[in-house]
Amino acid sequence: MGWLALYALTAALELPVILARYAAVYVVAAVAMKVTGHSSEGAAEWAKLAVLPTLWSAAALVNPAGGGWWWQQQMGGREPSKREYLAYRAAIDELEANTMILLPQPKRWFVMDESEPDAAVCGDTLMLSRGLLEGPHLTPVLAHELGHLQGGDARLTAALNRLVISHTDRPQANLEEQASYPSPTPAPRPPVVLVNQTIQNATLTWKLTRFAMRMTITLLRGGLALRITAPAWGAIWREQEYEADRFAASIGWGEELATFLEAEALKHDHPIPLVWLTDHTHPPTELRIDALRAV
Repeated sequence: MGWLALYALTAALELPVILARYAAVYVVAAVAMKVTGHSSEGAAEWAKLAVLPTLWSAAALVNPAGGGWWWQQQMGGREPSKREYLAYRAAIDELEANTMILLPQPKRWFVMDESEPDAAVCGDTLMLSRGLLEGPHLTPVLAHELGHLQGGDARLTAALNRLVISHTDRPQANLEEQASYPSPTPAPRPPVVLVNQTIQNATLTWKLTRFAMRMTITLLRGGLALRITAPAWGAIWREQEYEADRFAASIGWGEELATFLEAEALKHDHPIPLVWLTDHTHPPTELRIDALRAV
């Protein structure tokens, strides 16, 4: 699997992050031991905790248990209502009734209170938007998401997310929402009054210190390797979208998925300059529709 080799490379490229975390934990532990009157010799043992995020990431490839609840909290998701649960069960039953293969199932799922139809998987957990559950396209979209579960994409997503110690951003607003709120004009800055050289030097020192602190925190959070390998991951994700589409088509929902893409996804497409240099995750919707109808 190409993505497995790329994951191994990405994890290896996180070595500077691991070393930085090791140094930070070592210093904090040594200072704490000194303050409490203990020998700082044990700080090295505490510093070994620096490798835990990387190990936690690799564990997700085998068993992503434990991450679904936290992903739900980060995304602001909620438990489904009774009617939402019934809609989900009806879609699953419809998928199972039209195929002889054993379909993969998420271990948990939650709802996002968004009016736009949307869905995603991470680890062993499925996210469905309220708009999707209330609309007519739940079954084909669910078939696509089960394709991501079948191919291991969900576990890979969880593994990559765990390399970074940070919260999960909310889904990007759709294009109409983005266009309807113009960016506010920034207020003019007051003129800078130079008092004396000492104040200038102190101000410069503070700015450099603050910049160094931000860079240090960014490094300790992780994700350096993801920035380096972003174009390669973009290519992987775009191919995995086609794979999930093919899975949906293989269980009889290709045309319905193409209809959903025409109605709900095509209008959000926009040009991506030099897409092969980006981490853009989805191929052009029109090409996905072509591929689905060619199956």
